[in-house]
Amino acid sequence: MDKKKRSKPSDLSCIEDWMNQFFTDPFSALLDYHSFRVDLFETSDEYIVEAEFTNINPEDIKIVTNQETLIISAHPSLSANEDKDQLERSILLPFSLEKKMIEAFFSNDILEVKICKEGSCARNGCHIPVQFTN
Repeated sequence: MDKKKRSKPSDLSCIEDWMNQFFTDPFSALLDYHSFRVDLFETSDEYIVEAEFTNINPEDIKIVTNQETLIISAHPSLSANEDKDQLERSILLPFSLEKKMIEAFFSNDILEVKICKEGSCARNGCHIPVQFTN
């Protein structure tokens, strides 16, 4: 029986190994410096991805999913004398995001993306709307 081993979100050791790799990867730290900082948290009910933005209008932030990847991008509005690049981070997760309930909130320069562990939803498309709060 040649079965391919696949990680499951319920496999605690797999998630723990993945989180350790995510936080100790020197490339992630470099991206934090050159793009925007991303942190990952886990609660009993959900995974939380936080991204810190400075000098970005909340309307310029876009979130999409692609299988196991969460893609957060910001397209800064350009003023007359500024030349800003698009900022983008792709976060590879150890589980599929296709049917997960995902919510995104932006407040005080912090984007918080909540991914529910249990349950599922039928989303139309891969775009996650961002709710703006003060």
